Amino acid sequence: MVHPAGLPRLVTRWAGLALVLGGALAGCAPPESEALPVEPEAAVDSQSQALSYPNGSSRTVVSRRVVYKDASGGYQAAPGFEPFRAAGASDSTLHAIRIAQVEAPSVREAIVLMSAGQKISSSGHSSGVTGQASDWDGTCDGVSCPNVLLDGRSLAMKLNALGWFPPGKTQLSVVNDSNFDHLFDSDTKQRIVNGFVRWLEAQVRPETRAIYLAGSSRGGCLVMRIAQALRANTGLDGIDIYVASFDGVCRNSQGELGTYDTKINNPVRPWGTFYGAWATDLSAQFPRRQRLHLYQVVGGQEVAPATGIRAFSGYAGTTPPSTGTHLDWGWYKQTWVKWAHKEIGNPYTEPSASDQPRVISETIDAQLTWLDGLL
Repeated sequence: MVHPAGLPRLVTRWAGLALVLGGALAGCAPPESEALPVEPEAAVDSQSQALSYPNGSSRTVVSRRVVYKDASGGYQAAPGFEPFRAAGASDSTLHAIRIAQVEAPSVREAIVLMSAGQKISSSGHSSGVTGQASDWDGTCDGVSCPNVLLDGRSLAMKLNALGWFPPGKTQLSVVNDSNFDHLFDSDTKQRIVNGFVRWLEAQVRPETRAIYLAGSSRGGCLVMRIAQALRANTGLDGIDIYVASFDGVCRNSQGELGTYDTKINNPVRPWGTFYGAWATDLSAQFPRRQRLHLYQVVGGQEVAPATGIRAFSGYAGTTPPSTGTHLDWGWYKQTWVKWAHKEIGNPYTEPSASDQPRVISETIDAQLTWLDGLL
């Protein structure tokens, strides 16, 4: 794939959400007792430099419910989204899932899907991945959410403007709300994942050569699980799969994505914090790794106090280390950052003004630098 000529790329000095909780959630592992960490900043070499990529243009889109309510209040499968209902999740669960198809050409050499994190409160949630603002759902009705503005600084709009995936031949969709609730039972989650997988498989065309998935927080776990299923499908062996996760959060008490109750400490965590991530043997989770490319930017802040809700971390070897390091296995890359969970999910609004350039560099632009090197 050819990059457009003349794109300004200034090298920055640093490299390389949306799960918002109003209070502690029940049913999660309690926080572990541990001593205060030692000063960690020197424990890991500085990350490779990330490039500064230009912003895209803001877009106003319509986000549709995959199952909507008709005039009589009955549930109906939305045209084009029938695979979600066929996967078996309840209509009330599917009604909360809203997807905006930003670009939907008939020729699809590439398919791009990006997901925001979990929506917990009655208000919306902003996302630096999809570009939605905190009040994105203010216009929603039983069928759709018109006039959803996607910020041009977001990963979705930056990537769309860069044109690395063929312009006019790339389907781009953003999931404003996946309803991939952390507290759902495993069966409900699996049905939601199956719905996304079946829908994406239905978008594939004979000319499709790449699928790119990105998500923050619970959206990061979702896209990892989608990638598991897509890579297991031998019919898609000719397609490259790229996955970008921003502090992706999977539920360790359910063994989601293979996570379990062993925490790998963040080697660059801020002084006095207990940032770390639940260990998972990702090699076991992805036995088929040809044409597979995964990248997790992880901070590991506990999302809400005393809940045990935190991101995942891969590890090499037979047992996880007590303190992590940056990883690059060819098919899987992981970099640790010192930023809070919401800062990773939206580096444009959550960090202080003085920190924003570095957070953007180590999250959004670090992911783009990784993808740039692969494409």
